Amino acid sequence: MSRESTTTNVLPLRPSFDLRRLVRERLTEAVEGIFEEELSAVLGAISGERSPARRGYRNGSRERLILTECGPRELEVPRARVTGEDGEEEEWHSALLPRYQRRTRRVEEAILGCYFSGTNTRRIRKALSPLFGEKLLSKSTISRIVGRLKDQFEAWRKQELSAERCAYLYLDALRLPIRMARRVVKVPVLVALAVREDGQKALLSLGIASSESTASWEGFVRDLSARNLKAPKLVILDGNPGLLRAVRECWPASDIQRCTEHKLRNLLSKAPQHCHEELRRDFRAVTHGESAEEIKDAYGKFRKASPEPVVT
Repeated sequence: MSRESTTTNVLPLRPSFDLRRLVRERLTEAVEGIFEEELSAVLGAISGERSPARRGYRNGSRERLILTECGPRELEVPRARVTGEDGEEEEWHSALLPRYQRRTRRVEEAILGCYFSGTNTRRIRKALSPLFGEKLLSKSTISRIVGRLKDQFEAWRKQELSAERCAYLYLDALRLPIRMARRVVKVPVLVALAVREDGQKALLSLGIASSESTASWEGFVRDLSARNLKAPKLVILDGNPGLLRAVRECWPASDIQRCTEHKLRNLLSKAPQHCHEELRRDFRAVTHGESAEEIKDAYGKFRKASPEPVVT
């Protein structure tokens, strides 16, 4: 076989070939196709179709500039007048692309993720400008996104809890990096996690505290009570004295249990390193027993296996 015959079916590489650009074009075509399908379903007829079920007519299109995770995209969105059930005509708006939306949710999540990880607005713009452009990602845009999230968070923290049917309530704190006074520092974040009567989990509240003090926990628990959270059947705590006192004051009828994970950590801190693996195994047998009899038996074995300290 000659050299010429082996190379005739090979496509030449073109310097102008841009795979990413082609993918974006195909995605744009697909999204615009979805707009057409959505509008056809609302109108009850495709473009140019005569149908007695038709509920309106197309009225040209308009361009929308949308900031996506693939960069800014110009989308052609069809326009139409749709007849409602009351007989009145109204402008059609896509459910896929709300009227005033300028960015996809993924873009806003990326911006918020950068911000809460400690990156300031100037650095966010610099890092994302090659993808989104500086005009579409201004400092005021980032501030509006962050501000809107803060408003939503505050509204969530104040919502009524009287409708919650809380079987178990976990109260604990996480140490997370938080932006405060233009710095990122690790502070305790107080957490209330409920397990509903149907087994579903629900995050009820979050609160930033300077420390896990008695005053901080008392204020956090009293806020839950003030939002009309009914007394849980069981409250699981980490052993903080202030938290224990606040729970007993707000929900005296609730049973209280020490968190087994915190208890295990305390046991490990008192035991020599070479006993840790055995201690974990025996402790799990007690806390994860399938029945009361199995738990009592595991606890008895655990007590017998624990050697008495020898004083020399």
